Amino acid sequence: MTDALATLASMIQVNRLEVMKPIQMSIYKTPAHCYNIKGKGKDNHPWYRSILQYVKNREYPSQATENDKRTLKRIAIEYILDGEVLYKRRKDQVLLRCVDAVEAKKILEEVHEGICETHVNGFTMAR
Repeated sequence: MTDALATLASMIQVNRLEVMKPIQMSIYKTPAHCYNIKGKGKDNHPWYRSILQYVKNREYPSQATENDKRTLKRIAIEYILDGEVLYKRRKDQVLLRCVDAVEAKKILEEVHEGICETHVNGFTMAR
């Protein structure tokens, strides 16, 4: 909490003549990383569906504009399909598996609370 307040304070430029407004904060019962996991899209498909479709069959989504097609083609270069599993290739050639929201939540719960629970500091955990 202290680090967050210090970061916020360093981002604000203060004019001594202005009246400062208080910063409002909320405390949630659910860990922050759970809020970063988006659910399935409005059509109940994972976030990477368009990329998977393009990598697999070289097909664009039906509603895609020309700009969307160019963007998808450029993005898809970084992805590899192995069977039915889609991976994103990082610049150091490490493959990152693409997962949907349900699987991501299960992975996070296992890493933070399950048998894989770690006992290291935050920096090491992030690495």
